[in-house]
Amino acid sequence: MEKTPPPEKRLPFFLIAVISVLLILSFISLYQAVETYKRTGSPDFMTVVLSLSAITLSSYMFLQMRRKPLKLGFEMPKVFTLIQCSSCDFKNIRDFEKGDYILKATGACPKCSGSSFISSIYREVEEKEE
Repeated sequence: MEKTPPPEKRLPFFLIAVISVLLILSFISLYQAVETYKRTGSPDFMTVVLSLSAITLSSYMFLQMRRKPLKLGFEMPKVFTLIQCSSCDFKNIRDFEKGDYILKATGACPKCSGSSFISSIYREVEEKEE
């Protein structure tokens, strides 16, 4: 079975079509400006400049679409759950699971068989280097 690439890897068809149409129209306009210059002998600088700038812009947009997207620096923080026994000093730290909340009963303590509960939920703090 054929796998489709993830959405961030696929190039949007509509955007490629718009850039292609812009590129084709720019080349046609540049060709017409050159043909007009050959016929009349007077150059149409505005048409040439606009055509070349449109070709440059559409080429740049196409090249930017093909590049790997930049990471914005946002990563999901690592979240931990602290489970504590109500009878003894036993503490256990585990990864956060969906449905965890503070004071939720988590079962028996592995050390003394007393009741344990979630005492805190926190995220890992990373020191930024400057």
